[in-house]
Amino acid sequence: MKKLMILGLVAIGFASCSKETLNSAENDIALNAIRTGEWKNVVKTTTVDGKEITDTIASTSRGTYLDFDKDGYAYVYDGKGGSKSFAYRIENSKTMYFDNVQYKINESIIQSTIRFTISGQDNAANTKIEFKRK
Repeated sequence: MKKLMILGLVAIGFASCSKETLNSAENDIALNAIRTGEWKNVVKTTTVDGKEITDTIASTSRGTYLDFDKDGYAYVYDGKGGSKSFAYRIENSKTMYFDNVQYKINESIIQSTIRFTISGQDNAANTKIEFKRK
């Protein structure tokens, strides 16, 4: 009887977790994963009419890095005391806004802590941003 009562309480506990609670926890884990440490290589590639335009946002060779801060901004530090900021937020496990543009998260940020890629399409342009720790 005691085992059945404990099993019943556990079942009620699991049933009380709503999808919003689970999504919120997943978002918190993803945010903690991207906020921990520095992103040493960040490359934005935009393809328009078959032509690729590459913009290196942060690079180890330049001495720059990107840091996601808790204030909702990602800061690119130039190694000389200056910085540039980009607004960001994670909407859900598959959607991220970076520099006020909506992107699809291509892999699980929770599973890959050394690299993640976001991609989006705007009119005729396809954009991909790859974040790497090294």
